Amino acid sequence: MKKIISVVLLLITLCLASMAQASSMYEDYYNGDTNFPIIYGHMGTAWYLDKSSLVCQDYNPPCYTLAINVIVVPNADRGNRDISQVQTMRFFYNLSDLKMYVDRNTGSSDWRYLKPTGSEAESGLPMDVGEAAFYIDYGKKFYGSRNWYFPSLHKYLSVFPSSFYSKL
Repeated sequence: MKKIISVVLLLITLCLASMAQASSMYEDYYNGDTNFPIIYGHMGTAWYLDKSSLVCQDYNPPCYTLAINVIVVPNADRGNRDISQVQTMRFFYNLSDLKMYVDRNTGSSDWRYLKPTGSEAESGLPMDVGEAAFYIDYGKKFYGSRNWYFPSLHKYLSVFPSSFYSKL
């Protein structure tokens, strides 16, 4: 049991370090343009949101569907500014049960649940982009609106620090 808790704590530490690293190793905004805030950074690659691309595809409270473009910049930690890819990501939100989903293949409505207490591998970039898109469009936190119970830690924790929203 101690090994499992140690592994979970290590993973949480690495996730937090990755988030801190994203803000220190990479530009806060692509080419200094506040329309393109950094949303994720990992192993030299930076992902930036294109806030102007955000569209609400379905507004049917308590359910919403949003789409947003994310630009990918490899080797951004070494000063590269060349965009290698632009990805459109779609999200479905259900406020009634506070669940967020990402479209596995944009436009196909093949939704995958993004578990707020899931691992970096389970949720990672999509959950960060989905949280940011909801916040940008509605001015409200989605998963960040409450603390979540992490059974392995026997604690309630916030999924997103308040600093996550400051650059959006």
